[in-house]
Amino acid sequence: MNMILEKKQQGLTLIELLIAMLIGTLLILGASSMFIANKRVYKEVDYQGRLAENARFAMEMMIRDLRMAGFIGCAVREEVVNNLAVPDGTELLSYISKSSGAIQPNSIEGSEGGANWLPSGSTDVTAGDGVTTTPSLEPGSTANNDVTMLITSDGFTTRFLEDTNTNLCESMGSVNANLTVRAQAGAQIPGGLFVDGGLFVASDCEATNLFQLTSNADAEPFILEHSTGSGSPGNQVSTLSKQYTVSSTNCTASPVDIHQFRARRYFVAIDQDTNRPGLYRQVYDINPNAPGAEPEEFAERIIDGVENMQILYGEDTTGKDRVADTYVTATAVTNWEDVVSVKLAVLFATVEEDFSAPFDTKSDYRLLDQIIDPTTGTNDRRRRKVVEATISLRNRQLSL
Repeated sequence: MNMILEKKQQGLTLIELLIAMLIGTLLILGASSMFIANKRVYKEVDYQGRLAENARFAMEMMIRDLRMAGFIGCAVREEVVNNLAVPDGTELLSYISKSSGAIQPNSIEGSEGGANWLPSGSTDVTAGDGVTTTPSLEPGSTANNDVTMLITSDGFTTRFLEDTNTNLCESMGSVNANLTVRAQAGAQIPGGLFVDGGLFVASDCEATNLFQLTSNADAEPFILEHSTGSGSPGNQVSTLSKQYTVSSTNCTASPVDIHQFRARRYFVAIDQDTNRPGLYRQVYDINPNAPGAEPEEFAERIIDGVENMQILYGEDTTGKDRVADTYVTATAVTNWEDVVSVKLAVLFATVEEDFSAPFDTKSDYRLLDQIIDPTTGTNDRRRRKVVEATISLRNRQLSL
């Protein structure tokens, strides 16, 4: 019997091969589309997350310093005695000395669109376009005219005492005697607090003195000297307004507190390396590039991506209830002593452009009373966000 062998197909026909290739291509395209979409979503979430984190960090820092403005411990502002000499080249501090002894009235001041700082009239941070004039703003810049703030942006200055304090542990022998502090259990002495050239306030709630530390024995007991003839701005007198006394060697029970004085100025400027705007802070402090040196005035970059800042000051025009009756620009404030709150609006942008995203064509970001075009006609692919806050100057609210 003859057997008929059926011929089996071997390989694929051309049509089957083309169909298989088409299906494979569609699967690859689908997987690629999902991958690209997921990557796009990840980048968008990452950009938005960084933008939100930068905004949170910058706003918390500025809000904290605004709320601290005018804090002078338990002292009454009329009783603060300013022992500092007229500063030489440190205009951030100059208005303290022009104040006939009172710190609180000068606890906040502002600059509108790069104009002079009000009410002090100081010009150590001047206006500029931030593009053709891009000086070094890194720590180490000591010349006052090194700093150029963005001319379309506002800025503010706060002055206050740090809420961290230590206590006098031994009675003074005379009004020009040194102040003695010990690092006993419970005494709050932050690391590196007592540095030559630092500004401090001693107060027993009855008499309060602002002075510059001219010498400190860097070991226990800490001897705080406040003599004349050294440092900048230096002390105009070595005598305090009161001979502080304590009745116990227990530092924590001492009635005399010693706080560190702070002066901080916030503004927007252009970074010379990236040619992009950011938030800067001018301080009188220890320069991180010169450890061990006396404090000096310098500017430091806080965070990138801050394109503009607009500020309105709440003024109590009736002078009775310490509630803002009107919000005005720095140039329109009638009496800075009556400023009791601040409206702050900041325009943030992502540091890097997302080239897979569409152009940001929005040219009318509203910051309080101003309309801001951050790209000035040249669109980019950055994400932007406006953050606003109204801050009560707590130490002004309590000054009834």
